[in-house]
Amino acid sequence: MFTEISKKNLSDEVASQIINRIISGILIPGEKLPPEREVSEKMNVNRHTLREALRKLESLGLLSVRQGDGIYIKDYRDSGNLELLKHILYLKKDKTADVFKDILELRRIISPEMAEKAALNRTDYDIEAFQQVLASDKTLIEKDIAIHQIIAKAGNNILYIFILNFFNDIFKDFGQLYFKIEENKKVTAKFHVEISKAVIAGDGKSAKKIMNEVIVYAEKKILNYLENNNDKI
Repeated sequence: MFTEISKKNLSDEVASQIINRIISGILIPGEKLPPEREVSEKMNVNRHTLREALRKLESLGLLSVRQGDGIYIKDYRDSGNLELLKHILYLKKDKTADVFKDILELRRIISPEMAEKAALNRTDYDIEAFQQVLASDKTLIEKDIAIHQIIAKAGNNILYIFILNFFNDIFKDFGQLYFKIEENKKVTAKFHVEISKAVIAGDGKSAKKIMNEVIVYAEKKILNYLENNNDKI
């Protein structure tokens, strides 16, 4: 069920191995984990390291610790969170395309609405922030992240800001693949100028349209890439 961990005192590696088995269905919801001693011996880690990993898994909504009884596997579809989604994305390559589809679908639904709200609520501070980013020597991906963050903050929806932070953590890694394509660079650079103008002008309708168009474009390109190159990610 478990294999030896090659490096000592790496609770993250222990956690990753258990996550992999839960997501793969090797460990099923409701199943009780073997005793700590047995698991730690099979993984060749001390019990302190194992306990650190188990605490992490509990915080991710994967395990339920029942005092005096043991540790049970939870159904991650009922109790998982965004942090767990990130683990699934990085650990389960066969699920990368499916996870991205879900992420992009959610972004397509909410980002245009937030762009419209940002245009209707932007302040002088937000306007200055747009101007500074556009004039900066940041890389294209850095500008893209910054533009979306300004829009999120101008929209003043704390939940969207947190969700966007989650998106950005992922796109910092995977966005490099997207921006290798020259056409994508041109579309993104044009988007930065157009969305900034719309939000600064307070034109909510245009901001919503511009955001929707670039999200739909990016979604199509990313999913097409994943379909043809999933084994290279």
